[in-house]
Amino acid sequence: MRSPKSIRRTDSQRGVALLIAIFVLLIIGAVGVALILSSSTETSIAANYRTATQAFYAAKAGLEEGRGRLWTGSGANSIAATIAAGFTTVGTNPPALPVGRVYYITNPAAGEVVLPNVPGNAYFDGQYQTESNIPITAATVTPIVASALPAGMVGPLYKWVRISATTEWSTKHDVNKDGFIDKVTPLFYDGTQQFLANQIPPTIAIVPKQVFTVTALAVTPSGSTRMLEYTTAMTIFNFQFPAALTLNGKNPNYQKPTSVPFVVQGNYPPPNGTASCPVPPASLPAVGVVGGTSSINAVVNDIQQNPDRSAEYTGGGLTTPSVADVTGNLPTTESSPSQLEALVAQIESTANYVIQGPVTSLTPAQLGTAANPVTVVIDSPNNGATANLSLSGNVTGYGILVVRGTYSPAGTVGWNGIVLVIGQGDIQGSGGGNNSYNGAVFVANTRDSSGNILNNLGTPIFNWSGGGGNGIAYNPCTINNATQNQSYQVLSFREIPD
Repeated sequence: MRSPKSIRRTDSQRGVALLIAIFVLLIIGAVGVALILSSSTETSIAANYRTATQAFYAAKAGLEEGRGRLWTGSGANSIAATIAAGFTTVGTNPPALPVGRVYYITNPAAGEVVLPNVPGNAYFDGQYQTESNIPITAATVTPIVASALPAGMVGPLYKWVRISATTEWSTKHDVNKDGFIDKVTPLFYDGTQQFLANQIPPTIAIVPKQVFTVTALAVTPSGSTRMLEYTTAMTIFNFQFPAALTLNGKNPNYQKPTSVPFVVQGNYPPPNGTASCPVPPASLPAVGVVGGTSSINAVVNDIQQNPDRSAEYTGGGLTTPSVADVTGNLPTTESSPSQLEALVAQIESTANYVIQGPVTSLTPAQLGTAANPVTVVIDSPNNGATANLSLSGNVTGYGILVVRGTYSPAGTVGWNGIVLVIGQGDIQGSGGGNNSYNGAVFVANTRDSSGNILNNLGTPIFNWSGGGGNGIAYNPCTINNATQNQSYQVLSFREIPD
């Protein structure tokens, strides 16, 4: 029989297990609630991140549409002509899109109205005044419809893309370092640096291109908003031409036609001609070489061989024949095989046509026109070793022609713009036609016969037989025109905070 004391001790412990169980359940419940709240928070964070990311890439898609449609190569979707129609020559040379003229590509959803220049609209563009110091309501606005998509395809969720002139004020950058942030003068880009439109140096060979600001607003169905911005300008390869015909390499192999004159003209404007470029640059030598006296003599000796054709090689104020060492006029980007190869790779990356050689003809589209110059690169899988181009008949091209192998024109073949024979560095011309090369021709041997890059520039070859009325004439107008159909490169990128 238990004692009363033990009974009392047992009675006092009754219910403890229940309390402990309840306490444990409370702890477990609290942990569960915390886990649920944490999971809900993480889900919300993930959802917010997802929609914010969706808005970011939608705005990025808008930027790319705006940048892409600036290029004439976009075909029917190009807005280049529309924007060019708004150019003005007041205070600028070349013409420029002025501050206060704005183009919007709008992309409304079904049943939606997107009017970024109308106060009160859900997608009103208040950012423009911050960048231009002009209210958007005071700007000249041209609306453009977004690119059409195939039936059933859902496009990006950006609402509008704005294209406008870039200034020092819009970039908050003192480009000319004069201590004053200009609000009204458009900026231009020469491939290396930017200039105010009224301060472009006249010594620049290729006319700089205007810098545009491309801004995009995206809003997702959940309400996430992102605004992104590019500054962009037409791609400039910044290739320098120190002569009408440049043979970049020591001891060039030059063989002139002997049957009839072949004229190489470095003067601009040509005799009895008129200058049609905005700022005619100084005349150049007819033939430019590197390597000093030995390279000069290699060309001059051939020109003066019976019959002496010295009178057909004029330019640059030099005595005839006009042949000069242009080593000091070549930028470092054109002084070695690797650097020239890098330039060619850049050109090829944005070319209208990259054609595997050997090639014996070009289509009318590949030849381009004066109004629509093209960039054509003849290359091959073995790095240009077999990237040969042979043209014959009555053929005229416009734009930039790059031949990685041997270029063999015959007959009445000509080109208006830029011809770069870089790789094998070999021109083998023939025929007695009367066409010509107006612009500049540049020859450099950067690779061996197997297509391997040389350590040093090899011997450039220019061998022509039967000149007829053929020739090469330096023409900065056609050089600049050749660069008018390039894609646009991004100079800067930023996100505009809400």
